[in-house]
Amino acid sequence: MEDLKPWRIDAKFLREDPMDELNKFFKSYRERMRKFDILCYQKMYAIDFLQLRGPQQTANSVKTISPTVASILSHNFRSSRRRSPEDSSERFLKELRYDLETVYVGQMCLSWEFLRWQYEQARDLPESDPYHSHQYNQVAGEFQQFQVVVQRFVEDESFKGPRLPNYINNRCVLRSLLQVPVIKEDSLKDRMEDQRKGNFVITSEELEYVMEESMHILWEFIKADRAETPATSVLKGLSSPHVELQDPLDHDLMMHIHATLQKKEKRLKDLLRTGNCLVKKFKKPKEDRSNQNLFFSQVDMRLVARVLRMPRITSEQLQWCRAKLDKIILVENRRIHREAAFLLFPC
Repeated sequence: MEDLKPWRIDAKFLREDPMDELNKFFKSYRERMRKFDILCYQKMYAIDFLQLRGPQQTANSVKTISPTVASILSHNFRSSRRRSPEDSSERFLKELRYDLETVYVGQMCLSWEFLRWQYEQARDLPESDPYHSHQYNQVAGEFQQFQVVVQRFVEDESFKGPRLPNYINNRCVLRSLLQVPVIKEDSLKDRMEDQRKGNFVITSEELEYVMEESMHILWEFIKADRAETPATSVLKGLSSPHVELQDPLDHDLMMHIHATLQKKEKRLKDLLRTGNCLVKKFKKPKEDRSNQNLFFSQVDMRLVARVLRMPRITSEQLQWCRAKLDKIILVENRRIHREAAFLLFPC
């Protein structure tokens, strides 16, 4: 449960040297992404075994494994007829699908959390560098590459089949997919090279706009999740007896989380309907931080809803959902207040 506690950030200390805490949190983010990658490779190896391939062929299996991954992940285990006792091979296939879906949802939640938190820290960089003595050309290029990879995935998705097997296969061959870079200053060598070539200097303010665009593109990725349809609503998923809880005693907690989510989603929709905010466009968040908080709340609630639709949910994942929703507070005048926190998805 320690992982679910928000990490307190000393704002004064961050203003003195924002990079110290940044690197600490980046290591935690990178380590959890790596753990999910390891889990993914283990399950891919199991699928490879099902194809009756030898271990020596595993390295080449990524290119040819798509049909098997798609066939396994396309099974609708929730609606399948239950057997008594359940067939062991069917249970094994269920476990494969559940674990790979956890990888996909977990990495999506992790990347949004780190990108959003890193952006909030980037807003303080101009204060610590009033004379623009630092430049960020290299990391700006990394964020632009992040945008290209995610945007290309979304654009090609209609030709690649269901989201889950498509993501798993792409992540195995392209580790940069959803991998958020960390802010870092250009080295002296890079700065001299840019100066020699006459390249445009990316300051902390320009970097902030690059990161805004990265958040917008990641939001498009999250919205494009085909599971986000009325036919597969959170309410329907939670009321289904086929949602598997790690601890059956968590049922009341799950229903409480769903009720809270439904209430806060309704408030957010009312705010969006009034036309008093520009959350969908999210063009100039500096001009209205309340609009920015609405945008962040909108994404957080969408991710919580996605976690609650997973066919298997652990106690830690439910605690993460509750912690995320607890940071979104309904206040007077039909407004929403969001408390800043850094909550990495449990791994």
